[in-house]
Amino acid sequence: MPGEIEQVSVALKEGRRELVLKGSESDVGKIIGEHGLDKRTFRLKLLNFLEVSDASLKELPKDIEQLVQLKNLILRGNLLKAVPKTISALSVLRTLDLSRNEISELPECIGELAELYSLDISSNELDDLPESMSNLQHLTVLDVSNNKLESLSPILKPQLIHLSEVLASQNEINSLDHEVSSLIALKKFDLRENRLQELPVDLASCGKLKELLLKNNPLKDTRLGKLVKQEKGIKPILEGIRTRGAKSAAKKTAEGDGGEGKGKKKKGKRGKKAAKEEVEEVITQFIKVLHFNEGSSSTTTEVQITPAVADVRPYIVCCVVEDIDLQKDNRYKEFIKLQTRLHDGPLCGKRTVATIATHDTRAIQSPLLYDARAPPLIQIVPLMKSNPVTAETLMAELMKEADEQRKAQKRNTVSGVHKYLHLLSGHDKYPCLVSKDGQVISFPPITNADVSKMSRETTSLFIEVTSSKDLASCKAVMDELVREMLAMGMGVLPRAAAEPDSGSESSGDEEGKPPKVTLPEGAKHLAVRQVRILDEEGTMKVVYPSRTDLMNLDGIRVIRE
Repeated sequence: MPGEIEQVSVALKEGRRELVLKGSESDVGKIIGEHGLDKRTFRLKLLNFLEVSDASLKELPKDIEQLVQLKNLILRGNLLKAVPKTISALSVLRTLDLSRNEISELPECIGELAELYSLDISSNELDDLPESMSNLQHLTVLDVSNNKLESLSPILKPQLIHLSEVLASQNEINSLDHEVSSLIALKKFDLRENRLQELPVDLASCGKLKELLLKNNPLKDTRLGKLVKQEKGIKPILEGIRTRGAKSAAKKTAEGDGGEGKGKKKKGKRGKKAAKEEVEEVITQFIKVLHFNEGSSSTTTEVQITPAVADVRPYIVCCVVEDIDLQKDNRYKEFIKLQTRLHDGPLCGKRTVATIATHDTRAIQSPLLYDARAPPLIQIVPLMKSNPVTAETLMAELMKEADEQRKAQKRNTVSGVHKYLHLLSGHDKYPCLVSKDGQVISFPPITNADVSKMSRETTSLFIEVTSSKDLASCKAVMDELVREMLAMGMGVLPRAAAEPDSGSESSGDEEGKPPKVTLPEGAKHLAVRQVRILDEEGTMKVVYPSRTDLMNLDGIRVIRE
């Protein structure tokens, strides 16, 4: 019948809990564009994951209220202009992605989504946010970038005790409320490309803030503007805001009382000097960025990317972390736990945003190839297995296991790698990373190859992060992974650098070379070698870490060759 979609028919027949409809799949986009969403979708009462992306969907039917088990609703890249009020019936919804639509207003009832964890409404036509958003007490990640917002007032509220990441770049925000300091969990705040002329002093009181992005704002205070442009880390910026930021009327009044103003000014220079000395004293963590070895076969430094990945998982960032020790204490197990934690957290979004894969560098050969191939043509020995299988066979086996899990546990959810199968649903090609010798070493976001798996004896680690969303997500995940590895003490100091010192710099022996840094006693150290991503013509697409990566890492000094 007109308007019926094959994937919906299959989901009804098999009683599926997940449904993914992408405009790139056969006639899905055409059918949805002409007839709207297949009405039978709302008969899938046990559905907990629904994605309708890049499918020309013009209207979300009010019947969405019938899918009360939904935990994830992905509607990015459509033609939606409004959100029905009935969405408030989705009481267990955790993730809502409305990005890349034409929505000009969110309903007030959005604040009734009490379990909402992640909300992405980027790239729409919003000029304000509903006041009810302050009721979203479980909200942790909010993306409102690329809209027409002039204010963030509704989300700068003390009720939002879990809000740790706010992405609000490319808007028309002209001021920030002094209540911003009430966001006690805020770790990342992206305000690039707005109309901010001044910043409230209260912003410096966000105790957990680790990343503050302010570039391309017409700040009146020239010294503060220079700090933002110099990208010397978050501490100088926060110190600048603390001393030069706009103060509330109440604070100005308080400072004017008691005749203490002048005394405080006299302490200013001493206070700044003491603060600077304190910063220098606490830097006992160092990341050394090693330049890629062009033409070298000893270190994996290059990955070639093909156009075929554009439709399935187009973004990849890689690096090599050298001289590591995974044998000490429980470091190996802790590193595996770290990857799991990042995958389940907001940065990776349960692998919907990005996926991490690690390999023993000794087991792979450069240059590598990042490609997308038909499932029967990808052959891999999956992690912890001994026999090769095609990606087609592996996916079929995993889907069967997932169904058996659901039946046995009588639950809608599954565990392990089975949670990520829907990410490749509907694609006729799957991404893979191939070593120079032709071996597939990675099948993201599903599994690595057993041949290149890391072990406790691994001393050099090749790391890849892939994404279907954007390159910035890959880099953010890699930055956090590297930072955590440093904090775990995974790096082994080279003998020459292990001699205790005060952390001073020598002048350098050769002209043009950066000065050598002698690390202080007890310092943590990590050596990260760059990896280049090249297209088929040999043009460099990205290198990590570049000079704009590994920035704003609190208490960490990055040494670049």
